[in-house]
Amino acid sequence: MMYSIEQRDEQIRGTSAAITYTLGFARAPQHLVAVHMHVERVSGPTLVAVMPSWSPGSYKIRDYAGYQGNVVAWLGTGAGRVPAKTSWRDKASLVIETDGASTVEIEYLIYAHERTVRTNHVNRNHAFLVPTAVCMYVEGRTDEIHHVNLTHDSAAWPSVSSALSPVEAPSPKGMLLGALNYDILADSPIEIGDHQVRTFDLAGAKHEVAVPTNHVLDVEWLTRQIQRIVKVEAEMFGGVPYDRYVFIIQIYPGAGGGLEHARSSVNAVEPSALLDKSKVVNLLSLLCHEYFHLWNIKRIRPVELGPFDYTREVYTPLLWLAEGLTSYYDDLLTYRCGFTTAKEYIETLSKDHIGKLQSVPGRLVMSTRDSSYLAWLKLYMASPDGSNRFPSYYLKGGVIILLLDVYIIDHSDGRYSLDDAMRAFWLRYQQNPAVGMTESECIALIEQSTNIQVRDRLMGWLSSTDELPYDEILGAVGLITDGTEKTKEAVKIGESLDFATVPMIPFLGWTLGENSGKIVVKAVEDGSPAAIAGIGIDDEILAIDGNRVATVGQVDHYCGASVGKGAILTAHCDGRLYSTTITPLSKPARRLVEIEKPTDRQKQMREAWLKRTL
Repeated sequence: MMYSIEQRDEQIRGTSAAITYTLGFARAPQHLVAVHMHVERVSGPTLVAVMPSWSPGSYKIRDYAGYQGNVVAWLGTGAGRVPAKTSWRDKASLVIETDGASTVEIEYLIYAHERTVRTNHVNRNHAFLVPTAVCMYVEGRTDEIHHVNLTHDSAAWPSVSSALSPVEAPSPKGMLLGALNYDILADSPIEIGDHQVRTFDLAGAKHEVAVPTNHVLDVEWLTRQIQRIVKVEAEMFGGVPYDRYVFIIQIYPGAGGGLEHARSSVNAVEPSALLDKSKVVNLLSLLCHEYFHLWNIKRIRPVELGPFDYTREVYTPLLWLAEGLTSYYDDLLTYRCGFTTAKEYIETLSKDHIGKLQSVPGRLVMSTRDSSYLAWLKLYMASPDGSNRFPSYYLKGGVIILLLDVYIIDHSDGRYSLDDAMRAFWLRYQQNPAVGMTESECIALIEQSTNIQVRDRLMGWLSSTDELPYDEILGAVGLITDGTEKTKEAVKIGESLDFATVPMIPFLGWTLGENSGKIVVKAVEDGSPAAIAGIGIDDEILAIDGNRVATVGQVDHYCGASVGKGAILTAHCDGRLYSTTITPLSKPARRLVEIEKPTDRQKQMREAWLKRTL
């Protein structure tokens, strides 16, 4: 089978397909989608139809067949069709006895009421469909054209946004879309409803911004920022690999996350992301991240990730490339787009990358390469104790890539950077798009494109549980890490009056949550004051030094007054009260700081690292 995810709209226009899905939404208020699957040119005694168990880009078995019901199969079509004999081979594979028929039809319902970027959500107002969670595939026939016929009420739902290509012009009866193969279909989510749509042409391609929301937001402003993202990232790679791209941006309370696709991305954010200046950068960074994935992971990919087996886990040591590298670039590209200043970018690296990694004890017990293999269990099914056992390949992988980029810049005297390696990866994909890269090939391309030997150092960082050499590497750009307490700026009231002294927020090594008036422990960091005091996950915190506490703020307040001295904590576990002594500490996170007097070379290397094109 020749693996390909490339498609242009002109390739689908006017085509015919032997496999067609007709999707009905008459029961959308009950969150149901009716699927009619029509398969022609059937040969052999049986046909096997399979519902995928996961979606590429989200490494967790989701068992989409669990949302499927009322499955029936027929031989023939129209009034002359007859029921087929069927049996389930496993939890997601239906075996149909064809009895010599050349046409088979399968009908079923999909329950769609889970609102994430990787699951279906349908109600009276819209339909968001993930094809892997809707469309069964025919074993042995995934490499042929597939059509999807949408039979929605176009008066109520006038907008359809998808990377799937129109087969013919829309009609009042619905819309017929197509994909050159099942892999492209699987990679092309669909948003149907009355959502806002904006379009623009850039880099020789058409772009669509689809915003399903009932909130009043400045979609024009958002579209202009997306144009900056496209411009900056396209210039980095020398153009875009598509004729049309769709940004689906879901905005609703509680939303979060993103998922990349070859010609689209799905991004989910809270409405406040466009209403609060302090939060909008997170949205823009998410958009940079998912858009960057159209090169890195959809095309520049580990050899194991495509072609896919949609029924089981697919393992690779290279999720540090897929997600760690992208996590490094999303904040760097956010800076390059002008959404943050150089100072703000370095503060982000300090707080959200290096500082955050230092609060993950799991970094000292599992390597980044091993965390890639265990993603299926440890990342998407993380336990409350997970950070003690598992370093995210997003987080630690991103920090390693930061060190790699600075290392390349330093050792090439600013002539090369990781950008050069990315362009080499991209050229390699264009030369052999059907086959992904091995880890050895990936590192060889980094070395060839930068003229810097990095294999031993990079593999050491990826395979070790030792602390990373922050100061050794980042000193080249005038940065070091500092573990001393950050001096607080004096807080003023009015024009010049000092504010009262308040207790500091202590380090206790726990995560607390407020639940129905209770303060509950959600996580405990190994070796922390909370762990030493014997506090466990799900314990309820009742009092500090005899003072009843009702909020997390009160806990911080009373513990802050006892830093280094110890406080008596009263808690509840499994119906019994207990008391223990907890000793809050003053433990600031490791942070990046400027070298006080950087050399001229350090300044030059910093400029090479933080160059902008806009």
